[in-house]
Amino acid sequence: MPSEIGPREEHNIYGVKIADELLTKLDYPQDRKERVKECVLRHRGSKDLPRNTIEEQCVADADVMAHFDCIPSLFHLAFCKNEMGLSIEDGTEFVKKKLERDYNKLSSRTKEILKERYENIIKVLLLNNIMKQLFYIKE
Repeated sequence: MPSEIGPREEHNIYGVKIADELLTKLDYPQDRKERVKECVLRHRGSKDLPRNTIEEQCVADADVMAHFDCIPSLFHLAFCKNEMGLSIEDGTEFVKKKLERDYNKLSSRTKEILKERYENIIKVLLLNNIMKQLFYIKE
């Protein structure tokens, strides 16, 4: 796992090294290996890296889309003391903003595919604030 071999912020760089090692062991053609490595390097949404091919954009979009399938892990990141240790309100806001940033990094074609799902997730996250206001829930 990349977090075991280096900082999470650089997982794309470690991923290139891992991909190179794996593809070399599999005797993958050099030109195709270089394309895969570029996809891994440029998939990172939080880095402003140009995506020069459809494959690079596809891998970047797939990485973002994975976050929409792993929302519990985003909450784990936000709430667990070993990670961020945020309050429920702050953690929910963190997840909402993370998903908003991710969605805005998608290609226009993938945004259209994910639009309804994204909007529904955001509605659910906003529901927490609405419930607090309706029932004056204090933390």
